[in-house]
Amino acid sequence: MADLRMPNLNQVIIAARLTRDPETRNLANGQTVCKIGLAQSRKYKTASGDEREETLFINATAWGKTAEYAASNLRKGRPVIVTGRLKMDEWDDRTTGTKRTAIEISAERVDALDWEERGDSKKPAPAMAATSPVDDDSLPF
Repeated sequence: MADLRMPNLNQVIIAARLTRDPETRNLANGQTVCKIGLAQSRKYKTASGDEREETLFINATAWGKTAEYAASNLRKGRPVIVTGRLKMDEWDDRTTGTKRTAIEISAERVDALDWEERGDSKKPAPAMAATSPVDDDSLPF
């Protein structure tokens, strides 16, 4: 009989702009965590030819070196590419007591997409090294 289980694949890559400055904090164990807000817009034409735009807003959380990079190099409005996995958070609403959920990106990598002005020449913004749980040195390529 064939195995009908779904493959264990949860990967997302999104190019977006930051909706706010990164919010960073250090946990008691020394781990750095950074929350970023993303906005991704898509333009399209309706069947009647009208131009429309829809914007997706989604939050992302980065950890460790990725969080440190985001805190040091990113600001509101900056275009980025985020690679990670989708994650659902659940909590009880403090005022109503109802169960609430939200889907966000658990960011494994964050890279700036634009060029920063540095002196008389344009140089690329610092690239983000792969982060937890994978380190670039452990990759086979």
